[in-house]
Amino acid sequence: MINAVLFDMDGVLIESFEAWASLVDDAARHFGHPSVTREAFRAVYGKPTQSDVDLFFPDQTVGTVEAYYEAHFAEHAAAAEVMPGAVEVLAALERQGVPTAVVTNTPSGLARQMLESASLAPNAVVGGSDVPDAKPAPDMIFRACELLGVEPWDALVVGDSPYDKQAAAAAGAPFAGIGGIEGNFTLSGLHQVLDIVEGTFE
Repeated sequence: MINAVLFDMDGVLIESFEAWASLVDDAARHFGHPSVTREAFRAVYGKPTQSDVDLFFPDQTVGTVEAYYEAHFAEHAAAAEVMPGAVEVLAALERQGVPTAVVTNTPSGLARQMLESASLAPNAVVGGSDVPDAKPAPDMIFRACELLGVEPWDALVVGDSPYDKQAAAAAGAPFAGIGGIEGNFTLSGLHQVLDIVEGTFE
């Protein structure tokens, strides 16, 4: 029985690689570091901000870098796109009374900003700045379940990266992989989340 659905954000609800790559490259210039190529950024895409600091901004703190991201993401938001089916699936789950959350390594303030600009309104948002350890640790899953009032094993985690899969496994939650990641369920599109909730997934 699925009583809630927890979505990763980047690559699942919003395609934001180009927006993030451009933002991180601008941050590198701002902090006086070499330009960050898309190839270099791909190595840390989806990881916590600490990974950006370690690789690109070693003289900065996570807080300073996250503050820059939050202040300047809007300048790059046009490059982000809502994933097909995201709006419809969230709306359908709301109609069915199934609560939803976004669990993302993106800082929560910036995640809310991105979701609002994409017209996506989950019931809860848990970002990398809200828990002691970001994905692949299970902290985010536990926090989202606490906010939604469900048990982890009754919450479906939908993600597109090994970090999402590992976090779900550590929390004891079923995992639906999308974008080439396999799981307890392997999705070809977001609409199949509804099939899982309704018990008709094949």
